[in-house]
Amino acid sequence: MDLDLIMQFVVPLIAIILGAASAYYHENEKIRNSSIKYIAQAEDMYKDTIKSGGQKFQWVVDTIYNIVPAPFKIILTKKMIERIVQSTFDGLEEYAKLQLEKALNNYVKNQENESRD
Repeated sequence: MDLDLIMQFVVPLIAIILGAASAYYHENEKIRNSSIKYIAQAEDMYKDTIKSGGQKFQWVVDTIYNIVPAPFKIILTKKMIERIVQSTFDGLEEYAKLQLEKALNNYVKNQENESRD
């Protein structure tokens, strides 16, 4: 086969693959950012409901899945969105724990300083 003929097929194929990958990562980042907003919204919506973790999680996943453009739903399945939402929640939870620990340490340190005075 002629190298020129191969390049006519390979270059557009590579361009399509790179374009799809770029779109996927861009959409993935948008989903991650949206999940933070919708997690907070779900917390507010279900604040009076006991043991509503599963409902909140499902609401966030469904809401995000519904805003994903149809062509991306082939690549970004509901299962993938569940993983993105879960990892976002885990990151937020870890951050909250660190902040709580820092505040508690500061409080204890202040109490110790006051008791010495």
